[in-house]
Amino acid sequence: MAAEKRRLAPELIGRAIALAMVAAAIFVPPPGKFWLAAAGCALAAAVFLIQAALGRPVRRARWLNLVFGLIFAATAMWLVFLRH
Repeated sequence: MAAEKRRLAPELIGRAIALAMVAAAIFVPPPGKFWLAAAGCALAAAVFLIQAALGRPVRRARWLNLVFGLIFAATAMWLVFLRH
């Protein structure tokens, strides 16, 4: 029997990269810390907002993705303004 290869969903890859960026911000000195964390939050927001627009047909999942996308977008903006 041939084993089926399962592909990772693109949104899972995007979320993993965003999480890695935010986690890596812990080890970066302060000038770059805010920008790396904000970029990770912005990437996560983009993934959630795109999935809310194009994602699953379940209405509840779309609203949940929209809420998470808005939270991450607000966090990214807050981090950038916190830096100044």
